[in-house]
Amino acid sequence: MKIGVFAGTFVDTKMGEEILRERGFETLSFPISKNPKDQSLLQYYSREELTNIVEEKISEAKNMGVEKIFIYCNSLSASIDLDKLSKSQCIQIITPMDFYENLDAKYQKLVILAANSKSAHEVDKIISKKIFRDTTSIGMLEIVEEIEKKTPPEEIVKKLGMKELFNFFNSMSKKPDAIILACTHFPYMKDEFQKLTDIEILDPAEDMIKRLKSA
Repeated sequence: MKIGVFAGTFVDTKMGEEILRERGFETLSFPISKNPKDQSLLQYYSREELTNIVEEKISEAKNMGVEKIFIYCNSLSASIDLDKLSKSQCIQIITPMDFYENLDAKYQKLVILAANSKSAHEVDKIISKKIFRDTTSIGMLEIVEEIEKKTPPEEIVKKLGMKELFNFFNSMSKKPDAIILACTHFPYMKDEFQKLTDIEILDPAEDMIKRLKSA
């Protein structure tokens, strides 16, 4: 099966391709922007333009034999109406949003780590649609930019004060049930983050792969 991997930049598109190829999928890459800031600007100020870009790339992907679209980008998924595009383009689109919509009710208190505040807000809105959840939402484009530079995870922790941030999470009067990596760049940091806390860390990418296999 040939999968079209869509993401905000070349880096996270490549990350999405790598995790799918490791599992035996044939992939083609379709990055949307040159860098994280350009992607954020489109998401904040040019939703119509962003939708048109994605729609054109879906048409291109279909012409190249792609059978399903894998949106390996939380902020992109949260910024445009992908359900509408899926119907108009007659192709299945798998995104992280389904993971959030079906998040187990046992997760009552959550930290949302996202690429930007718009994405964090959208994830917060989705996970709280069915039940109220106590959330702390943070947009951190600086982490994305460091990952794009291929800065080692341990250096990112030091440079951006991540130890202090996680100390804050750990010291909350009611400790969070989980920390959601609501950016597909952030699995790059997962092992290093896990050294800083015993709070469960949730990565939506694994759920996306399960849905891709079962669909």
